[in-house]
Amino acid sequence: MPPKRKFTKEEIIDAAFRLVREEGEKAMTAREVGKRLGTSSSPIFTVFRDMNELGDEVRRSAKACFDGYMAIAENYRPAFKMRGIQWVRFATREPELFKLLFMRKTNNGNDFDEAMTEIPFGRENDIAIIMRDYNADRKTAEHLFRQMWVYTYGMCVLSATGVCSFDDREINQRLGEIFCGMIYVLQSGNGTESGIPVETSNVTGSVFDTSYPDLSAGK
Repeated sequence: MPPKRKFTKEEIIDAAFRLVREEGEKAMTAREVGKRLGTSSSPIFTVFRDMNELGDEVRRSAKACFDGYMAIAENYRPAFKMRGIQWVRFATREPELFKLLFMRKTNNGNDFDEAMTEIPFGRENDIAIIMRDYNADRKTAEHLFRQMWVYTYGMCVLSATGVCSFDDREINQRLGEIFCGMIYVLQSGNGTESGIPVETSNVTGSVFDTSYPDLSAGK
């Protein structure tokens, strides 16, 4: 009788990741992962203590996929607007990975700032980008981040759950209008925060322009 094939940790993670990517987190059972490997569930538990440990690895893989989408925005100025586009793109193209990362109940109830510590979005990175590209103080950058995050997250959920379908042109228009509206509110001093003194010398186009950089470059 030939010996049973041994599977590496990476092979098991890859099989589980592909399963979740295609069918969702609930599909990730030991039996189903074993089927993906062409074997029983036994090899999984020679590498992982339990399915929770394997699930943690799958989430790391999903986060790496998400980070790849967001890294594209680093080549644009202002990068913050492009990060919003890339987030909606990720939810559109990878709905099950989006649900895995961003539609999980947190342990912090209704507090936005505390909940953000459990959501792998990169809040501090976004705030730093706003401060850099718009010469904003931290308080103003945090306010802009919160408002844009909530709106963009809504578009992502609508897309990932199949309620709506957004193409690049519509993502561009909707986020552009909301972003420029927020900039206007903050600059005019009509909001609760101070205005943003924008430095246009290092910004592509006007902040009041609802267009974004050429989206085809990010495909």
